[in-house]
Amino acid sequence: MRARGITYDTGFTPGGKSSRPVFDADAVQHEIRMIADNLHCDAVRITGGDPGRLALAARHAADAGLEVWFSPFPCELSAEELLPYFADCADRAEEVGANVFVAGCELSLFAAGILPGDDSIARIEALISGAPDETTLAALAEVPARLNSLLSDIAATVRSRFRGKITYASGTWEQIDWAPFDIVSADAYGDASDAFRQGLREYLRHGKPLAANRIRQLHLPRRSRPRRHRLVGRRRPRCGPAPPRRRLHPR
Repeated sequence: MRARGITYDTGFTPGGKSSRPVFDADAVQHEIRMIADNLHCDAVRITGGDPGRLALAARHAADAGLEVWFSPFPCELSAEELLPYFADCADRAEEVGANVFVAGCELSLFAAGILPGDDSIARIEALISGAPDETTLAALAEVPARLNSLLSDIAATVRSRFRGKITYASGTWEQIDWAPFDIVSADAYGDASDAFRQGLREYLRHGKPLAANRIRQLHLPRRSRPRRHRLVGRRRPRCGPAPPRRRLHPR
């Protein structure tokens, strides 16, 4: 295990409803300091749909000495809208000195036009219903080609503006061509079973570093906990004195 990390949500909007309707800058700074000083994390994945919120939280994380994974999470944008969106985010990530840029999250579900459905919620429900209709099944067969073409364009756009490492937060059902990326990332929902661990090991065949996201949820006291915090690569942070922090991906 090379790093202890956590996901910090600044607000994303599946179906138009924000996961964080209230965003207070002072609270964000306090919560980021908790991640660094109380949880003794090495890295933080700053996620959300609003580029300004992402930049503010990322700047606090950099000031706290954390390795910053700048992770835009757009919802309901088309392929044409995604490229300028990620260009803006890449400029902001470069400005705040982020280490890694995460070029979207599970876009087959959260972007418009890859799978049928009025919004992300409808697309998710169609997949988990257990009996997707013929239209959805046909669209699923086309996902790898359509998604990888889009990701190639996004990666090229980001790389022209951002000097750090680039990755993509993939769903385990997405067959990603990792050639345009520096790091393989999987939203690894699951438990600690041998089958689950073996599934993660399969990602190592790409010959690139692996980031396992969203393994377990960590619960803090309600009064002070950050939103949507999930561990990256470890079930729970170590208690006790803070270990030395390391920059894993020097720029």
